[in-house]
Amino acid sequence: MQGRITERHLALADQTFPGIADVYAALPDKPATFLQLVWLYEEAVREVARDAAGGTARA
Repeated sequence: MQGRITERHLALADQTFPGIADVYAALPDKPATFLQLVWLYEEAVREVARDAAGGTARA
């Protein structure tokens, strides 16, 4: 995928990035591009990993 993200592409994106559709749904301000969404998703994954590790995990 490239360029602008649309909600109809989220199911396909969720196959490669599990949970990305949930991240998108939770965002009050939607990203303009798929790349921006991936960056936000990666940050969300890092935060979950940090929380699971007791706040000690580093990216």
